[in-house]
Amino acid sequence: MLILLLCALSLPARAATQAEEERDKAPMPHETLAAPGSHAAMVKVHLVSGRSYLVGRPPNDDTTSLFLLHVQVNNCVRDNNASGRPSTPPRAWPDHLNSNRSDTYSALNRSITYAYGLTYGVNALDCSLLETPFHTARLSSSLGSCEIDLQEKTARGACDAAGHANARPPVRQPAMSAAQIAAIERAALGNPTMAALAAAIHSNPPYGTGERKTILGLECDVWKNPFDPEGTMCLSRGGSFTSSAVNGDLKQSGMMLEGTTTAGVKMWATQVQLDTMVNGAIFAPYLAGGFRIIKTGAHP
Repeated sequence: MLILLLCALSLPARAATQAEEERDKAPMPHETLAAPGSHAAMVKVHLVSGRSYLVGRPPNDDTTSLFLLHVQVNNCVRDNNASGRPSTPPRAWPDHLNSNRSDTYSALNRSITYAYGLTYGVNALDCSLLETPFHTARLSSSLGSCEIDLQEKTARGACDAAGHANARPPVRQPAMSAAQIAAIERAALGNPTMAALAAAIHSNPPYGTGERKTILGLECDVWKNPFDPEGTMCLSRGGSFTSSAVNGDLKQSGMMLEGTTTAGVKMWATQVQLDTMVNGAIFAPYLAGGFRIIKTGAHP
């Protein structure tokens, strides 16, 4: 493995593919979706534009994966040369084997995340790169969720004509007090059920880990991800309301500015705006025309 990594480091400098460059330079959705003359009401939101990619975990980190992509292309060219078949190996290589751009807009009562992803592989016929893109959005609130495929122009789920404008804001349960936690810890001594609860509290502290960072000029608190045992997320402080996407008793904006997952994915914010106004059409891209809407109902 050491030799493999040394070889990877000796590769020529990688250049982002055209698709990666176009995706990362594209304007944010609210800059293009709401056409002039739109009658949708303006909505106060927190918004975050972020990037995420598969860093990986040894021995399958992204550097190694990209090196193997080069090896696969070289092997393909060698085999094609031996059999007399033409090859068209790539002139530009991706920065990452799997990468994603996300744009999240969170109002008091609803949230929508736009995702633009790219995955690369090798075409065994001509040794070119196989480029698999996706462009989706997910609208969620107390009414349910609407899954939107912006390439196929389909919307499935709770996809109403108002983009969840009438959804109820989430009800936040107060975090446990120090006295409540101490009581659970005392009860855990002779109670397996309470011991399991105490262990869960220690692994996911209700007040975060205590670590704080500053990202793009905004403070954020580091929390463990309750849905990912080794994942973390740094949730923003400040703003006039708490993001609808945040659970629990967080009294800050709560937008994720940095995150990691057990699978080796890393996310970081590239642009953040708290308490900014956008056209409400951003929550209902499926109303822009040409979409097939498949309604499966919404929560009352």
